[in-house]
Amino acid sequence: MNLLIPCSGPGTRSNSYAKFHKALIRIGDKAVLSHIIDSYENIDTIYILLGSQAEYIKQYIDHCSYPNVEFINIPNWNDSQFASFKQIPKYVFEEPLYYNACDNWTPFVPLVAENTIFNYKAPYKELYDSWNEGSPDSFYAGISYVKDVELFYNILHSSTETRNDLNIYYEFDNLEQVMLDSWYDVGNTDAHIASSASFTSNYDVLDKSNQEIYYVNNRVIKLFKNTVEDLQQSLELNHCFPHPSPLYSSENGISYDFVNGNVNLDVDYDYLLNNLCKLWDFTLANNKTITNKAIWQDKTWQRFEMMCDKYPEFSDPVNVNGKHLDPFRILEQIDWAIINTGIEGACHGDLVLDNIIVGDNKINYIDHREGNVGDVFYDVCKFYHSLYLHNVNLHRYKYGINHSNPSYTDISLPLTPLDLDRINKFKQTDLYQTYKSKIELSVGCIWLSMAPLNVNDELNKFLFLFAIEHMAKHVGI
Repeated sequence: MNLLIPCSGPGTRSNSYAKFHKALIRIGDKAVLSHIIDSYENIDTIYILLGSQAEYIKQYIDHCSYPNVEFINIPNWNDSQFASFKQIPKYVFEEPLYYNACDNWTPFVPLVAENTIFNYKAPYKELYDSWNEGSPDSFYAGISYVKDVELFYNILHSSTETRNDLNIYYEFDNLEQVMLDSWYDVGNTDAHIASSASFTSNYDVLDKSNQEIYYVNNRVIKLFKNTVEDLQQSLELNHCFPHPSPLYSSENGISYDFVNGNVNLDVDYDYLLNNLCKLWDFTLANNKTITNKAIWQDKTWQRFEMMCDKYPEFSDPVNVNGKHLDPFRILEQIDWAIINTGIEGACHGDLVLDNIIVGDNKINYIDHREGNVGDVFYDVCKFYHSLYLHNVNLHRYKYGINHSNPSYTDISLPLTPLDLDRINKFKQTDLYQTYKSKIELSVGCIWLSMAPLNVNDELNKFLFLFAIEHMAKHVGI
């Protein structure tokens, strides 16, 4: 038997909370699509209808390496669900199949032999279509089994009125009903919140608006809204930052085998810092000076403008922890010539603790950015930033922001003894001692540049105020 998953529609109800197509919403560690596929056993072919955001859905499935998946393009996917159904090739209905909507699932779909619809009971029954012969407090769960596939096809194509899958089943003479014990959905806000709360991730992942990261089939998959240009080539060329292999890249994504080891708070920090300092010291001693105004001055001002557009209150002076600070004036007083001037060398591009895996005297670097040569100080400052704002501190909301005082906003970052010890060891390096002022101002630029990019508004505001307060100290305000 086969499985049909319709993913062609635009999913307009989920646009306010979904980064990608609703089938790609991450619940726990994997996308809804993976939850659906993993709930079935002994499926011969999985048919996935593509339309809206087809490129992202196809890439995700390719990265997951699911076998026996056939994509079916629906040209006129924006017309209606009914119109999309009519574009499904007839051969799909030559064998019995399960039908599963792309935004809901049950952990295990029972094996049935007759035409069957699956129902569920939930407190928000009014949001769903009910089967008129079902229990009064239940609804159709968007999952069904079609034994009489030819009948389904004939009813679909002989219909003169708009029908969804449930409407077609009304024409069946024999139809069984099965009540599900558990069921999850992301098709509306309430259901999405409830489903998200039912699953926890095994990994701390900072939730960004322009990307998503998944853990599926012992692979790490990262999907970007923007194109990932020349990433594969960059990784192959950059031997200074070895990455897990084998690696697969697509237009909007990267994936690699899951690597066992320690990361973030559990990493052998002394071993890691010593290795990085050797690389940086060699680079600083043997490479030429470069000017990169784009990644420092220009990007910092651009992100400042993004913050002001997103949160207009930051266009004016702010009061942080009782201090009156003018963000515009602070940025104006930075000696950008010092910040923009760097040293050319091998670069990872996002060298933070969360992207470094240490185990068995081997260091693996993940989530490289495009390019393998750039300003080495960008890597230095990204690493330094992560000693303060690693994902444990960010993802678990250990930072503090309090707007209750009408005169100013309180912000805080309660660092642990381990955090403080790591920061102190970094500050004892020759690199930091030599370039202290440059590093401190540059890390402030990084924090400000991060501020507008997160899903969480409070995190965005914290990062901005944290950056401005930090910069003020180092420009003498």
